[in-house]
Amino acid sequence: MKKLTVTAVALAMTLKLLTGWAQFSLASLGSAYQMLGGSQTVSSLAGGLVSSALADPRLASLVKGRNVDPTATSGKLSDQLCAMLGGSCKAPLTNSQVASAASKLTPAQSKAITDNFESALSKVASDPLVREAVTKAVGNKVPGVLAGLL
Repeated sequence: MKKLTVTAVALAMTLKLLTGWAQFSLASLGSAYQMLGGSQTVSSLAGGLVSSALADPRLASLVKGRNVDPTATSGKLSDQLCAMLGGSCKAPLTNSQVASAASKLTPAQSKAITDNFESALSKVASDPLVREAVTKAVGNKVPGVLAGLL
């Protein structure tokens, strides 16, 4: 029994060290904006998200009857993401506007936007640590951001 306890303690300490190293490594790489690759990659992410969201039948009701300019929406989304990820851009939406837009979405719409975001992110960032950092910084706010810009 004593040997099992010692083994469990050693395993717990090893996991703690590895977890601490992963967090240190991620933080030492800079802001999520820098990790992602800066303005060009953020613009590609925004453009991919807007394109896929506009084509997604689960989100048709968000744009029904509206004349959405994909280029303008992508530019605003790029600025919003840039600011949220630690870049020097000015976000077009405030936190309260994002929260208000998110509150108007159905759970299915939020899921559709999240799915489209994850897909667009995977296309511009192959490194799982980068995707994790970006998702941690903006993931739960993306549905409200996109809804607020549409």
